[in-house]
Amino acid sequence: MTAGLELDPEQREELARLLAGDTLGALLQEWSRFVTAVERGYDDSIYEYTNDLSVRNRLERVVAGASPGLRAQLERAVAEDDRRFTAATEEAAKPLGTSPWEQRVPTRRVGELADDLAALGYR
Repeated sequence: MTAGLELDPEQREELARLLAGDTLGALLQEWSRFVTAVERGYDDSIYEYTNDLSVRNRLERVVAGASPGLRAQLERAVAEDDRRFTAATEEAAKPLGTSPWEQRVPTRRVGELADDLAALGYR
């Protein structure tokens, strides 16, 4: 599945190499589901939160490794969910990792994540 992208045969082959067994549709769907959970109030632990962010890090590696034409299409494919994630989060005073996505924490903190972040000094 190419998530509605208009890829030529060379781009399809390139994307398959970059995904290394994953499917673009599955990665995009996981990212979208995670963003929705963050918007509603992510309530799993901080460990699950950072683990769930790994799907966006995976997408970032795919985008970074793509040729310019494919990269532009992939960037458009993640843009709306990236915008939603940014709107539902704030810059982390204490980053949870090194990727740009791990530099942000949800503004709506509930459940176990709220407790974990409070233990790190977030209010």
